[in-house]
Amino acid sequence: MIKIMWRHLILLLALILLHRGYTFEVPYPQSSTESRRSIIKSTSSSPTILTQQLTLGSGTTAEVISCLPSSNSDDNFFSSLFGMKKSKKKPVLAFVHGSFHASWCWAENYMPYFASLGYPCVALSLQGTGGTPTVEKNAKKVRIESHVADLDAFLRGLSHTDTHNLGFELGNPQVVVLGHSFGGLSIMKWLEKFYSEREDTDINNQNYNINLCGVALLCSVPPSGNGPMTMRFLKRSLKDSWKITAGFVLKKAISDKEICRDLFFGGKDDNGISDTDIERYQSYFERDTVATIDLADLSNKLPSTKIEKKTGNAPFVDQLPPSFVIAACDDFVVDKEGSRETARYLGIDLGPVIIDSPHDIMLGDKWRNGADAILAYLQGL
Repeated sequence: MIKIMWRHLILLLALILLHRGYTFEVPYPQSSTESRRSIIKSTSSSPTILTQQLTLGSGTTAEVISCLPSSNSDDNFFSSLFGMKKSKKKPVLAFVHGSFHASWCWAENYMPYFASLGYPCVALSLQGTGGTPTVEKNAKKVRIESHVADLDAFLRGLSHTDTHNLGFELGNPQVVVLGHSFGGLSIMKWLEKFYSEREDTDINNQNYNINLCGVALLCSVPPSGNGPMTMRFLKRSLKDSWKITAGFVLKKAISDKEICRDLFFGGKDDNGISDTDIERYQSYFERDTVATIDLADLSNKLPSTKIEKKTGNAPFVDQLPPSFVIAACDDFVVDKEGSRETARYLGIDLGPVIIDSPHDIMLGDKWRNGADAILAYLQGL
């Protein structure tokens, strides 16, 4: 009887260790033109990806994608089986997308990868995307204050103690906020609000329940915005400058495959992105540019207007948790000087970590380069 039990146990352990490569679909919401669906390959036993429309404390009805670790993960199984002490609870990763994107960009690779390692993952689609319409009906521009208010409400809502909690049952978690491209600048503006309110509020007050333990900015637009980078691009290449202007301002990235590839995916080095993938992403970009950031309004409110002039540091840099900046060596949109500026803003003396990747570090064949750099940062928290 004992031999039979051990055989069953060994078989069960073998099945757990060998269970890899599970494939499933992401249930994106319906749009007017298509159902956004994508095949995801996960290295975990099968973290569930869920897309929802949730009402934030700011009043915005937002698209939120979540991918939470399985309750019967390998770690929990082995811990309970052999009476081992469970590992430290891991922080929630809250992802913020950039221009032309939405929460879907994190769901193809990053969210299932990090969830398989025990990190609860959530991603917000900002106002102006197809999944999160603007509060002001038919608006074509969104002010940065709206993004900041929604992000603040989203992060508050992760805690069960918030009056507008989003129902993820995460307790009162530690949170690492991660932003890509223009999402990074939105996070910088949110940090201004966060630390300003901490100064005006008793930090022991349970109504202010964002337990921020990390900030990671990935190929982020720097605190000075796009202006200084645009001048550097003009000196570098008129052709490249035209592609960036046409791609974003004229929205050619939605219709021109070459411009789309150059801006986001590494150009001729296709990074595993087929023409079919480009067409799929372009359909997402079209859906997620219903309204774009109001740049005229933002130009007077850039984070750089409040930096310490000598150091380039944010005024609250001494209050920040451990922070992290990634720059991509083949980034067509954000140059290395822009990433160094972002690192200085967060008080990172060593500068950004540079990885082999195009601008969209979370998509294509090179996505693990960015993910593994982020993982090393998370493990050091």
